[in-house]
Amino acid sequence: MKKLTKSLVTALSLATATLSVIPQAAAPAEAATKAKSKTGTEYKDGSYTVMVTVKNLGNNIDVPNNFFPAATVTIKNHKISSVAISVDDIDDAGLYYVQVNDQVAIGYQKTLTFDGSVYKNGLQNASINISGDPSYCNITFGDLPSSAYETVTETSETAKKVVKRTAAVYDRNGKKTKDTALKAGKTISTYGSLTRGSVKYYKISKTTNKYVQSADVDGRYITVMHNSAVYSKNLKKTTSSVAAGKKILTFGRTTIKNKKYYQTGYNSFISASNVDGTTRTLKKNAYVYKKSKGKAVRYKNSVLKQNSQQQTYGSAVSIKGKKYYIIGVGKYVAKSDFK
Repeated sequence: MKKLTKSLVTALSLATATLSVIPQAAAPAEAATKAKSKTGTEYKDGSYTVMVTVKNLGNNIDVPNNFFPAATVTIKNHKISSVAISVDDIDDAGLYYVQVNDQVAIGYQKTLTFDGSVYKNGLQNASINISGDPSYCNITFGDLPSSAYETVTETSETAKKVVKRTAAVYDRNGKKTKDTALKAGKTISTYGSLTRGSVKYYKISKTTNKYVQSADVDGRYITVMHNSAVYSKNLKKTTSSVAAGKKILTFGRTTIKNKKYYQTGYNSFISASNVDGTTRTLKKNAYVYKKSKGKAVRYKNSVLKQNSQQQTYGSAVSIKGKKYYIIGVGKYVAKSDFK
């Protein structure tokens, strides 16, 4: 009897799969003045590994019990597009001819790829033929991981909105189209929303599936008062920063690990203390300074009263070795002047 190596078993097993069929979400309902909402589940684009059970049927194949090889299932445009199997470790040289049900893959390469239709529920019949020597088995594919699915929510509420920054146009799958981007300041009609995973879109056409990201429409501009590092949602500092005095578009405040942040993008945040400030009380009359050539220089006729309250932004900064709080764009007061 011809022995089948693990990768040959992998080739057989990878060739087909078990899948819990998930219905595609229907197209959004026609826009209505009163909001209606529906939520469903769709495939998420990407490549995913699925486990495979192989059952020995004899006839030149020898498969170890409880052996679970794997297949790579690729999803594109929220549909299963292909199933790939590896024959990297097969000892036999020659032309590989693998068939799963009615799907056939032939080649000398280390990876054989099937159409996504081979991924079905239940037992699948498989055969492999290496240089004329056929073998047979039954294989069952495991379910796709939870990461292969995403929640999709659609609403039908109509509204008028103003584009806050140049907005690219997307299709329902979240793919950027070739349509002309909408310019900032343009007033648009929206016909409901689509939230795919964590990204929200507004539908901008009654009759076609055209969308813009809500991040380009919602939000408000704020002025950053203190140089600000940009963090990810895990509070890891990125390579980006925002300079004091710059106006930026933000999308609400959020609390991360008991600290307030403004969201400036899908996965970018700055400390709210650099925008909103902290109220502090002066313990004596205080001069206001500006920074010039690396030094703190007093503003003429600018003195703040003792016991008055001032907004300070972010942590104290150093100028020539002395600590100052920022009280406005380009304005500083000595930290030692506050209680």
